[in-house]
Amino acid sequence: MLLTHQIAQDTPNLRVKVWRVLKKHGAVLFKNAVYVLPHTNEHEEIMQWLCKQIKEGGSDVSLFITESLSREQDEEIIKVFQEVRNKEYLEMFDACNNLLQKIEQIEETDGITDRSSNTPKKRLNEIIKNTEDISRIDFFYSPQKDTVLDKIHFIQQKLNGWQKASEKGIPDIGKNYKVKDFLGKKWVTRKDIFIDRIASAWLIKRFIDLKAKFAFLSKGAQCKGAIPFDMYGSEFTHRGEDCTFETLVKVFGLKDDALQTISEIVHDIDLKDNKYCRKEAEGIEQIIAGLSQRLSNDNKLLEKGMEIFDALYSSYSSKGE
Repeated sequence: MLLTHQIAQDTPNLRVKVWRVLKKHGAVLFKNAVYVLPHTNEHEEIMQWLCKQIKEGGSDVSLFITESLSREQDEEIIKVFQEVRNKEYLEMFDACNNLLQKIEQIEETDGITDRSSNTPKKRLNEIIKNTEDISRIDFFYSPQKDTVLDKIHFIQQKLNGWQKASEKGIPDIGKNYKVKDFLGKKWVTRKDIFIDRIASAWLIKRFIDLKAKFAFLSKGAQCKGAIPFDMYGSEFTHRGEDCTFETLVKVFGLKDDALQTISEIVHDIDLKDNKYCRKEAEGIEQIIAGLSQRLSNDNKLLEKGMEIFDALYSSYSSKGE
């Protein structure tokens, strides 16, 4: 698809808007005259929408859809796409090298601790997200992509080594648990539940204890004979870099791709470290926050939260994630 426009000089906001949309979706400027995108239904909708915006803004625009140009022009256009993406990948490669320098400085001065590793992990997650964004619009697989991915993998291995070093001396969870030993129990957690406690209660009810009953405790309160989760001193709580939901999945040996996807979403919302860069996290957090504002009763909030996680599980199971 080829798009040309002549946006009036007195509409700079429109010019910037059009440029940002084209850039976001991976269009490249060919011979300083025409924007090019591979033809897909999604791209056609975007281009048609842009044409409408430009025309309504009082400027001229033309959109051409063609199966192919000449072989030479096709090859030239592909080369332009690869050059633009290569430049963007090189920015990520430079960002990786800068991060490695900071990591080496930490190793030489501060030493390896959970706290010292937080900033590099956060920065690496940002680089990964940016690289994924570039990859999404890398229509012709630019050569620099593999170079960046190799560098990212190298940094991940180094930071994984940090984690293992910092966790030395921390005892593992005592044992793995069997679902059959937890039927019909009462489970307790802190009141004013949010994402990790809602998700964990859903996990317990659906996969661990189908007859589970829940209670929500004020600070300092106790419930004799109940099983605590996401509470200080509980075995079913945050562990290392894992949120409570992840801990429960691991200690009960729940092997399920859909649960793993939900684990990553809950982790990103609860710990806010962008470890998995799940794009769904922000939207789901807003939904839970909205329900929390409307429902002051934890039991009612959990009931609605159960419906949300049932729907998520069904969706990810059907997708095979």
